[in-house]
Amino acid sequence: MLTSDTEKLFTAYRIIGTKWTIHILCTLSQGPKKFSEIYENVPSISEAILSKRLKGLQDDQLVKRKALTHPIQIMYELTPKGAALAAFIPCLMDWFTTNMN
Repeated sequence: MLTSDTEKLFTAYRIIGTKWTIHILCTLSQGPKKFSEIYENVPSISEAILSKRLKGLQDDQLVKRKALTHPIQIMYELTPKGAALAAFIPCLMDWFTTNMN
C-alpha cells in the first residue's frame, strides 16, 4: 500500500512528468498568452497536443482559460497554484547547470 507521501509524489510526477508541461508552465510564467503565443514558444509541439495539455493543466487547476470580448480572444494564464509550481523551474535549471555540465 502506498503511503500518503508516496501518493503525493506520484501525483506531482503525473503533472510535471507529462511531456511539454514544463515548457508550457515556463512560457506562461512570463505572463498570460494566447494559444498561438504558447504554440510559438513550445518547440516541436503540435496544436492538438498543446490543446490537450492546456486542458489537462486546467483540470489540475494550474492554468486558467480566460475569454476576452474586446477583441474576442482566448488567453491562458497560470493560477496561483500553477505559478507556485512554475517557481521551481529556475531551481531545476540551476541544478542542471551545477551538476550536469
